[in-house]
Amino acid sequence: MKKITKNNKGFSLIELIIVIAIMAVLVAIIAPNLTKYLGSSKKNTDKKNADELAAQIQNCISDFESTDGNPYLGACTISWSGATATVTGGGAPAGTNKSFQTLLNDAITSATESKETGGNATATIKLKGSDESEGYEIEVKLGKATVTR
Repeated sequence: MKKITKNNKGFSLIELIIVIAIMAVLVAIIAPNLTKYLGSSKKNTDKKNADELAAQIQNCISDFESTDGNPYLGACTISWSGATATVTGGGAPAGTNKSFQTLLNDAITSATESKETGGNATATIKLKGSDESEGYEIEVKLGKATVTR
């Protein structure tokens, strides 16, 4: 009589299906938590970048107003397209926005594009009181994050 030998050189189809099913269950459990984490990470990054922008704008305002010959800034709006700032509006005398815009473009090092939405930042500068002696309120919007200083 001939002896029958088994040749076990791999996994059976049933074993492979069980392993794939276990991996699918693990992915189904982990994936929602991972997407929540990534979403909150992008929101936190936008908030941090908006806060840094507000601080840098505050420094630019101080530098601008301490420079001899420059009048007060007045209320204005700043918008970014990539890394280039554009200053519009406000009650500042003619030419003031251009020199402040140049100062901003040289000084701003934070990211101005949202990680969450992909849009660019905008900032609004308002006088706190009736004149510049009481300071400015700066509101920066970056994606869904808003920071006021």
